[in-house]
Amino acid sequence: MLEKIAHVDLFDGLSQRALHEVLLSASPVQRFAAEQYLFWQGAPATAIFVLLTGQAHLIVLDRAGHELVVRVIEPGYALGITALIPGERYSTSALIVQESHVLGWSGDVLRELANRYPRLWENALRLAIERYADLQQAYQRLAFERVDQRLAKALLSLVRSQPRAEDGAFVVREPRKRLAALAVTTIYTVSRLLNEWEQKGIIALRSGDIVLTDLGALDRIASERS
Repeated sequence: MLEKIAHVDLFDGLSQRALHEVLLSASPVQRFAAEQYLFWQGAPATAIFVLLTGQAHLIVLDRAGHELVVRVIEPGYALGITALIPGERYSTSALIVQESHVLGWSGDVLRELANRYPRLWENALRLAIERYADLQQAYQRLAFERVDQRLAKALLSLVRSQPRAEDGAFVVREPRKRLAALAVTTIYTVSRLLNEWEQKGIIALRSGDIVLTDLGALDRIASERS
């Protein structure tokens, strides 16, 4: 477990002694099923989490009520770093999208550790800047990219994080609702585009899975100028 903690972005560069203290101060490992939330946007920020297995999405709800996925979180990433600042609220929601195992710390505990080990503050600041840049890029995609481009990019990104099927095919196993959130569109539009792409031989729809049969075509759609 100590080796896993050492590779977490928030704890990068900490000494072995500091890592031991970080691990000892964590809550027991918890299992979260898909579609569970670690925290909600706007809720008091009281805890910080690290994904050990699985996958999560950081989601922002805009004023129009659209869900905007600003980052796909893989194992080794910290979530909820806002909790390091007393009295703050979470700026995003964290949705588990694949069954995950998670470690957690109270904001008060990690703040005490950060005061003893300033590298924690440095890492938290760097992560906050990265997450803000993610949010800016997500809104730029929404403003300047067509919906088919956003969906193509989402599929290409997802296929890299999911294992291939037994026959070696590139397969995306995501519900339409999640694809709609990633592409910032409606479930209806996602279904329409997927059906169009299947007719063109770009993908194949198979028992709820999306088989990417022509990665080159998807890449061309994703990179076309609007």
